[in-house]
Amino acid sequence: MFSPETFSKVLESAAKYAWAIFVMAAFVLFMPDDAAKQLGIDGIKSEYKGYFWLTLVFTGTLTLGAVFSYLDKKVLNGWLEERRAEKKRSAKRAERLNAIALRLNSLDERELLWVKYCLFHNVQTLSAKMDDVTAQSLLNKGILSQGSGSMLNLPFHIPDEVWTYLQENNFLFLSEEEANDPRFEKYLESFRKSLYPSHWMT
Repeated sequence: MFSPETFSKVLESAAKYAWAIFVMAAFVLFMPDDAAKQLGIDGIKSEYKGYFWLTLVFTGTLTLGAVFSYLDKKVLNGWLEERRAEKKRSAKRAERLNAIALRLNSLDERELLWVKYCLFHNVQTLSAKMDDVTAQSLLNKGILSQGSGSMLNLPFHIPDEVWTYLQENNFLFLSEEEANDPRFEKYLESFRKSLYPSHWMT
């Protein structure tokens, strides 16, 4: 007795070649009688016509089964796998954004001024001394990434994912009143100058 696994493998192997037998059976069955006589198979065609029809139906079923099995494994399963992967990526991104939101909501006054300055001037990078307390704190919170340069004039960059979140939620960090107040712009400039020695200013 064949086990279910063995029987399944036999059917799978048969399905690989079923299309060729299907084509052969269809060729014999639908061949015009004159052509069958010329090829000398008219007797076989008429004598075994019933068997050819059974072969056509059986191999046609196997061929369709193989096609649907391929579509299921390669197309549907691939699509489902991509959907699962996309859901995982979306879930991880949502987790990162939630973490970013929590950290941004815990900023102190100077850290918030850094964010406000960048949003006000639409810049992702500010320079500061390497040991600047505000820059290092934002760096540790994942709000900034550190570039390379002079210890007294080191670029600190807001990563794209954080920057996108800040722009989408601009109103939470920079009010319309602040954005339209000339005195606030001067206040932000004063903050920028405090980040590194004046002789580095341009």
